[in-house]
Amino acid sequence: MLLRPWRLIPWVVVLGAAVVLWSAHVPLPGGRRLDTVTPFAQLLAARPLGVVVAALLALVGLGVAQRRRRGVLAPLALLVVAVGAGLQIAPRAVSSGEPPPSGGRPVTVVTANVLLSRVEPAAIVALVRRTGADVVALPEANARTARSYARALGAAGGEEWRTWSDRGHADDDPSAGPTSMLVRAVLGPERLAEPRAPAGAHGGVRVRLTRGAGGLAGTVIAAVHPRPPYPAATQAEWRADLLALRPLCTTADVIAGDLNATLDHSPMRQVLGAGCRDSGAETGQGLRATWSGGPLGWLRPTIDHVLTGRGQRALQSGVVGVPGSDHRAVWARVVRREAG
Repeated sequence: MLLRPWRLIPWVVVLGAAVVLWSAHVPLPGGRRLDTVTPFAQLLAARPLGVVVAALLALVGLGVAQRRRRGVLAPLALLVVAVGAGLQIAPRAVSSGEPPPSGGRPVTVVTANVLLSRVEPAAIVALVRRTGADVVALPEANARTARSYARALGAAGGEEWRTWSDRGHADDDPSAGPTSMLVRAVLGPERLAEPRAPAGAHGGVRVRLTRGAGGLAGTVIAAVHPRPPYPAATQAEWRADLLALRPLCTTADVIAGDLNATLDHSPMRQVLGAGCRDSGAETGQGLRATWSGGPLGWLRPTIDHVLTGRGQRALQSGVVGVPGSDHRAVWARVVRREAG
């Protein structure tokens, strides 16, 4: 019997879908996973979309196979691949249902990438009003821009805001490197030393709140911005930046920023394995898209996060648009678990 190569096409599709959708589970030498290699690092960012596409292809294939009364195995295998990945993703859209502790004073933390310091102060004022933010992590905001936000917030609400920016960038640096943070002055924020970051990493800021009832005093919040998985790079820097966040899961209460990774990426899984929890996944908002810029923006991945560490948990969270940015802001209302 002659082999007809076209009959292998369905199985090539099955293999391709399996490799992409489960690349975070395929081991490589050196303790890495396949998703830390181009193009899988980029493709896995769209895993929820990939699950939907694979499932639809499988259903179409089953319909065709039923009419022809043959060739059902390949679409069935594709459906298994898609459903398996879907079952792993689906819990992010369901709230944990854990009752809130009593007596704790929540703190609302927002992360908003401001696109090379281009977002106008009025947009940040509107964001704070809409979310009731106490702390705003500002990836890609240089010191000068952060100060303009603090002034605008003070003028709009009659309340003082403190601001800090990383020390590794000039005050007017227009690149994606700087990271800043805004905090309500009434919470008595004080800057902490930054943990050592990988060479070349984007900036970060760490602050402790010294005032606030209900266990709020002593809360440590970090604003971070790991580098992205550039398509032309080896992804070693991206992986190193993400893994450098693991100590924060035990030394900080909240880690907020543009993490340039989804919950499906293996380095991000290692961060969560170090004790962090994603506020979106914890409150049923873990599949909300946060990025729509760049050549892969149409994939709309969820790469901005507010993580909780130590004894914290998220009560509520959400995603809000930011005019002038290619990212949407992520907010979370966080409280100590032991507050009650």
